[in-house]
Amino acid sequence: MLLFPILAVDLNCRWLNMTKNLIKASGLLLIINIGVKLLSFVREMVIADGFGASSLTDAYLAAYTIPYFFQTILGYAFVSAVLPALSECWQENGDNSRACRLGSSIINITAAFMLILTIIGLIASPSLVWITAPGLPEETAALAADLARIIFPSMIFMSIGLVISGILNSRYRFAAAAIAPGICSLVIILSVIMIAGGDVYTLAWGTLAGFVAFFLVHLVDLPHTKFKYSFSWDFKDPALKRVMKDIIPIVIGLSVNQIYTVINRIFASSLAEGSIAALNYASKLMNLPLGIFVAAIITAAFPSLAEKANLSDKGPLQETCKKGLSMVLLIAIPSAIGLMLLDNEIVALLFERGNFTAADTLMTAQCLTPMAPGLIFIAVNMLLMRVYFALHDVRTPVVTGVISIAVNVGLSLALVGLMGNAGLSLANTLAAAVNAVLLTYCLNKKIKLFGDGYLKKITLQACLACVVMVVPVLLVQWVLPEINSTIGLLLEVGGLIIVAMGIYFLVLKFLHCDALSDIIKSLRRSRD
Repeated sequence: MLLFPILAVDLNCRWLNMTKNLIKASGLLLIINIGVKLLSFVREMVIADGFGASSLTDAYLAAYTIPYFFQTILGYAFVSAVLPALSECWQENGDNSRACRLGSSIINITAAFMLILTIIGLIASPSLVWITAPGLPEETAALAADLARIIFPSMIFMSIGLVISGILNSRYRFAAAAIAPGICSLVIILSVIMIAGGDVYTLAWGTLAGFVAFFLVHLVDLPHTKFKYSFSWDFKDPALKRVMKDIIPIVIGLSVNQIYTVINRIFASSLAEGSIAALNYASKLMNLPLGIFVAAIITAAFPSLAEKANLSDKGPLQETCKKGLSMVLLIAIPSAIGLMLLDNEIVALLFERGNFTAADTLMTAQCLTPMAPGLIFIAVNMLLMRVYFALHDVRTPVVTGVISIAVNVGLSLALVGLMGNAGLSLANTLAAAVNAVLLTYCLNKKIKLFGDGYLKKITLQACLACVVMVVPVLLVQWVLPEINSTIGLLLEVGGLIIVAMGIYFLVLKFLHCDALSDIIKSLRRSRD
């Protein structure tokens, strides 16, 4: 109960919420995201300790796939649609009554739609489980259907919470949306540690309770935007009409990565027991840099992109996009290399305890290695899609996303027989690369991203710094004996990461990397 007063104080901090400086806002969000992602990994570690890579975990993940898919994609789609529309409304006049009606209408429509989907999910959960994991044994599939019925109502709470986060972000208030996933993870952790005792049903109920908390955290900050909720359904508002027109294409564009996950689980359900869980744990590790670093950059950049896209001069939009992409690449490239180099060590350190065995570590690491490079392309896609949405171009991400999904299915069919789970991971990476190339090519025609060679230079500098970074890491791994203790692994992984990061940024400094210089200058200004 003490959490909400603390949050109320934190969310009121003007320095945390009301900055339009991309680098400063990204840095502040980064600090929050580190804590949130640590909680997320503690959650995964607790689940791994309690259930391992077992049929129980497979059932829980299969049950969670459809609700998570809908609540994440539809919720984020409404955020992506509502933020540019609200930014435009607040720019047009000082009176925010129209923005309040628009936001209220979107909240109400989202709640009604998610309620309908929840009712359908409760009724059709066995069929939905079969669609997402057709190879599950009958007993595991029946358990997954029961768990899905518990989890499905979480769609309502998460989706409304995400719409509210769009309203908050449009007013440059980022804290609630950043903190809420951590509160959700904390509730799930407590439910497993204090109540579950190996009962996967308690894990499902804890998941539902976590998303209720996720929704409530957003409500704490909403009054500070001067947003006033009403039971409005203003379908005549042109902005709402555009949001409703754009929402389906935005859903399709944003659902690409989630569809990759569904494809993985369809194919993995016919492989060895624990295959779905291994892919899930590998995906969590790949998403760690995305959730901490890349999400901070994109969250801070999106309101600014939405504002600048409304200007007749696209120069400011171009500069913001280039600055965001350079920061994303500086983080994503070494993160991918690091995950590939330290795959076994990181998996063992974070998950190998309790019911999670050495065999589970090996299976997960084999999934992680070919999956890791995909975070570079996914990170680029995440930012570029927001640029398209800010420009009210929802068609291009749909076309490129559909092409990449087709590539993923084709490669999964070709590689799963040859490489098993690793083949599914590689298919994800290659499909994400196709999507990134197509999105970049099309956007370059609109705002000329590559005319001055800035992004090409940053990418080459990051790659060169990574080459230098890799050498000492490989030497240390070759010299060190195999380490099995948790403390030993922590020292090895932590030490190698610190050394590698130091070398990487020193090389960038030596190469006079413009993006790194911008970050350092911004940090110095904020300190002064």
